[in-house]
Amino acid sequence: MPLILLIPRVISLSAALPAISRLLTSTGPWLLRSLIPTKANVRPFSSIPLPPGYTFYRNHNDNNPSPPNMTPRPDQIYVSHIPTPQLPRTSVFEFLFPKSKQYNYFPAPAPNPSGVKKAFIDGLTGNAVTREQVEEQALALAGGLKKLGVKTGEVACLFGMNSLEWINALFGCQALGVVTSPANYAYTPPELLHQVKDSTSQIIFVQPNLVPVLKEALKLDPSCNIPESKIILLCPKDKKPADLKHLRCTEDLWDVGKGIDGRAQWEEDVEKKTAYLCYSSGTTGKAKGVETSHHNMTSQIQAVRCSFEPMTEKDVILGILPCSHIYGLTMNLHHAMSTNGTVVILPKFEEKTVLEVIQQYKVTFSLIVPPMMIALIHSSLVSSYDISSVRGFQSGAAPLSADLIRAFESRFPHIQVTQGYGLTETTPVSHVMTLDESRHHPGAIGRVIPTYQARLVDAESGKDVEIGERGELWLKGPSVMKGYWRNEEATRNVFDDGWFKTGDIAIVDDRKYFTIVDRVKELIKYKGFQVPPAELEALLLGHPNVADVGVIGVYDKSQATELPRAYIVPKGGLASLSLSDREKLSKEVHDWAAKKVANHKKLRGGVILIEAIPKSPSGKILRKDLRLLSIKEQEEGVKATRGAKL
Repeated sequence: MPLILLIPRVISLSAALPAISRLLTSTGPWLLRSLIPTKANVRPFSSIPLPPGYTFYRNHNDNNPSPPNMTPRPDQIYVSHIPTPQLPRTSVFEFLFPKSKQYNYFPAPAPNPSGVKKAFIDGLTGNAVTREQVEEQALALAGGLKKLGVKTGEVACLFGMNSLEWINALFGCQALGVVTSPANYAYTPPELLHQVKDSTSQIIFVQPNLVPVLKEALKLDPSCNIPESKIILLCPKDKKPADLKHLRCTEDLWDVGKGIDGRAQWEEDVEKKTAYLCYSSGTTGKAKGVETSHHNMTSQIQAVRCSFEPMTEKDVILGILPCSHIYGLTMNLHHAMSTNGTVVILPKFEEKTVLEVIQQYKVTFSLIVPPMMIALIHSSLVSSYDISSVRGFQSGAAPLSADLIRAFESRFPHIQVTQGYGLTETTPVSHVMTLDESRHHPGAIGRVIPTYQARLVDAESGKDVEIGERGELWLKGPSVMKGYWRNEEATRNVFDDGWFKTGDIAIVDDRKYFTIVDRVKELIKYKGFQVPPAELEALLLGHPNVADVGVIGVYDKSQATELPRAYIVPKGGLASLSLSDREKLSKEVHDWAAKKVANHKKLRGGVILIEAIPKSPSGKILRKDLRLLSIKEQEEGVKATRGAKL
C-alpha cells in the first residue's frame, strides 16, 4: 500500500498549526529531529562491543561485503548519496531495549526540570510512561503471555485505537517474539474476521468498546475459536466495563507474569523472523498481510536515522495517526523510541482536542495526511490557540501537488512542506527530501534513502526508462517485506528478480529527485489514452469551491471505453447546497477543468457532488468504493450533476 510522506517545518515561531482530520498515523512525526546519529547522541558502531546474537551488515561503500540485495548496479539503478549505515541483525525489541545496557545503541534521555523524560503521554488523560517503564511493562506483559502458554512465533491481533495499553501490548508481544498483527479500529466484523483468520491469530488484544465488533466477527465463523483466556482488554484495571470484568486486561497480565522471564530465546537467524503482519488497505480486493521481518524494521530505523535532520529531546510529537498502520507504527513508536522524543498520543482526530493538546504540551511536530492539510488551509479555529511551538508537520498517504503545497505555505508561511514516499511493503520509507531541498523541488518525493535501490521500468517493454520519462517504481533493499503472508501467488506477482514492483508511476530528474505521478492499476484508459487520476485530483483541488476529490474511470458501453469521472466534496459541505446549486457547481467544475487539460483527460464521465471521499485509515482514496457507487448510480439513473450519498 503506497504511502506518501510529507514534512513541513515551521521556520518562524509565530503561527499556527491546525486541525487535522483523520487518522491515521504516519500521525507524531518524523521530520523528527533526531534521526541522524552524531558523536553527540550515539556511539559509533565500530566502538560498540557486539552483544550475543548481534552481527552487522557492513557499509556497502567500504571493502566489506554488501548488505542483502545490494548488487552491483548499472547506471539506471538509483541509490542514495548518503553512505549506507551498518545494519544490526537482531530482534526489534533487543535493538530498542538491549538486555545488557552496555549495548545500548541510542542516547540515554537526559533528566529535565520536571523529572524523568516521558516517552509516551496519553493526550486525553495525561497518564504517561518513561522509556524505562515502556521496557519494564513490556517484559511484564511478555511474562504474562508466556504464563498463558503463548509461544514465540505465534500471532497476536491488536484491535484498538492509540493508547498506552496498545503500546504496551505491542512491545510486550515483541519482547516474547510474538508476531504482531495490528487491525484497523474502524473494521467491520467481516473485515476483522478476515484478518484474524488470515493471520492465524491465537490471541487478541481489544479495546473494550470494540468487544461487540470482535464478538460479532467471531460469530460469523464458529471455526475461528479464540478462548476468552486469550482475549485481553486494552484498558487499565480500574476502567474495565462491568460486563467485561471476567476478561483480563494488560495490567492483569503483569501480575500473571510476575517472576517470569518474558524475553524471547531466539535460536538463530532472528532477523529473518516475521515481526509484524500489517494488512494492506485492500483498495482493490481483500487486504493482504505484509510480512515485516525484524531486519526490515531495524534496517528502516537505521536508514531513517541517517536520512533526516536530527531531533532534540525537547521535541514533542503529536501521535494522531493510528499505530495500527505502518506509517504510525514505524514513525510514532519505533523511530520515536530511537530518538528519545516525547510522543503525545490521541485515539483519533478531533480538531478542538488536537489544538488543546498542541497548546498544553507545546507540540513541535505531527504526522498528518493530505485531508488534514486541506482542513488546515481552511481552518477557522487555529487563531484561538497558542500553537507557536509547532515547527513542522509531516503528511502521508497520497501525493501532494506543487499547487496544494503552495496554498498551504501561503496560509502558513512559517511552515515549509516537503514530501517523501513509502509503502507498507517497504516498512515504509524509501524516499525523502530535506527541508532545504524541498524549496527547490515542490511536489517531489525526494531521493532514495540509504539501503534502497530504485528503478523506473516501462510496463510494456520491461526496460528502464530515461530521465524525465514515466515508469513504474521498482525497489530493492533490506527493508522490503519478506512477502505477503501465506500468499505465494500475490508475492510472485509483485517481485521480479528480487525487485519489488510498487505499482506507482514516477519520473526522475537529472538530479535524481523522484515524483510520483500515478498508480499503474488506477490509470484510466480513454480510447487508448492514459489518464492519471492523481493528476486530475491535484488539478481539481485547486478549484476554490472544492474541498476534496476522487477520480475514477466509468465504463461507457456505447463508446467501449472508460470515461474520467470526478467525485467532489464541495466547500462548506453537500448539505449546504440546494439541488440547483449542486448542478451549477458540477457544471462549473466540469467546464473549469476542461480548459486546463488535454482533450482525452476531460471529465466526460461527469462531476458528482458527494458528502465525503471514501478513504482508508492512511488517507488513501478507496477507488473500489467509488466504483461501487458509480455502479449503484448507473442502476438508479443518477445524473452526473446530482449529489450522491455513500
